[in-house]
Amino acid sequence: MVTKSSDPFFKDYNVDRHLLMDQMLEVSKVCIGFCRECDALDDAFLCALLEHYNIIEFTKGEASYAAYRVGAEVNSALVAMGLHQEIKADHKVPFFLAELRKRLRSMIYGTEISIATFLGRPPRLSHRYMNLDPPLDLTDSQLFSEDPQELAVAIARLDDQGYNRDGEIRLMSWVRSSIGFVARREEILELSIGNYTPDEVRQKAVDIQRKTEEHWATLPHYLSSLKESLFGLDTDDIFHLHLRNILRQISQSNLLLLHRLLVRKAGAGPADLIRTARAILSDVMRAYKRFEMSAETSFIYFLAVHGVRSAVILAIELLKQEQLPVYPDVPLLPRSRTIQDLSIFADKLSDLDPLFGDKSICEKGQKVISLILDKILSPPRASERHYHQSSPMQTRRADTDTNTATDIFQHTTQSAQSTQVTESYALMGDFDYDIGAAISGPDHEFRQWLENMDNQDWGL
Repeated sequence: MVTKSSDPFFKDYNVDRHLLMDQMLEVSKVCIGFCRECDALDDAFLCALLEHYNIIEFTKGEASYAAYRVGAEVNSALVAMGLHQEIKADHKVPFFLAELRKRLRSMIYGTEISIATFLGRPPRLSHRYMNLDPPLDLTDSQLFSEDPQELAVAIARLDDQGYNRDGEIRLMSWVRSSIGFVARREEILELSIGNYTPDEVRQKAVDIQRKTEEHWATLPHYLSSLKESLFGLDTDDIFHLHLRNILRQISQSNLLLLHRLLVRKAGAGPADLIRTARAILSDVMRAYKRFEMSAETSFIYFLAVHGVRSAVILAIELLKQEQLPVYPDVPLLPRSRTIQDLSIFADKLSDLDPLFGDKSICEKGQKVISLILDKILSPPRASERHYHQSSPMQTRRADTDTNTATDIFQHTTQSAQSTQVTESYALMGDFDYDIGAAISGPDHEFRQWLENMDNQDWGL
């Protein structure tokens, strides 16, 4: 959890947060440099390197080369220490240290897959060459207890899958459960940047979703229930809500990535992609209704990272829907609700902390959403009215895809919905600049698409 620059702490103690961050980064560099000069390679160095990595990511952005370079060293140190292999307690490695190493490995692997997905690059760590046995669901006080009996009792109270039986979502509950979802994301990334035929993409997508469901089945009820529960209103504890938040979004984000991939590489229709994007944005908006969240930068980061892509997808799809020659009786996107949600979301992006490294990307996303909403809510230009009146497509009925098979990976080649999508792209006018990158392209293409928005003539 990270506080915002507007936190009273900085005013009460006369602390300039930007200066404080610069000092932290400088001190971190000195510590890491000292370790390098001493040729240190141990647990303390790996922990310090990971914290240094986190600071650079936050201040310079996940897309920066500085962060990518330090990430490479973190991965290299992990492998050089042999932590990609089995980690077990023995006469040389006490139990608490073995568990700490498992925690570190899980977090480093998760970070690497997240960054690789965001940048569209091959991962530098892979579950195929690592032992990813996750840490046990123990609290720090239990793990570091000086009473061996207390630790033994805590371990004995865990269930067969290594989770606590108290129904508490702890930090290690999230770390332990997230590994299965992160491994699936790596497979989605491989499918995205690899060379596969449409049939192979569809089959592997089915396999990935099957493995995901199998992983959900291994989780205790207090974790597996997050998959279907009404999110954001079920706990008063902010930290617990944050853990619920990120666990649910790991699976949701994987599904969004998979649907985008199927649209791009297997010719699937956009209905399932839209439904998943709506679910993610709904979670984001519901979570942000909790007033106390606005005090935490971690939640603002969640708003940006998990909301921007879904919001842009929905904005573009709503514009396409608005420009159909015949408006569907049952549209995929409810017009009024979608416009309201997008308007509120775009406004909330203004709350991003000035020190947030990826703020510029989010600001461009905000601009795209606002421009699209302006176009939707503005009267049509004369040329557009003439096009609609003269278009032979008026005689066609838009297919809303409400009768699509429930199998989210079912392939339909020349469906009526594909015709609808093609026609609606033809009607995009000033908004058709490489629109595929925003809808179905990988994250790095989406980021580049947003970065190029300032160079485009939107014609508004």
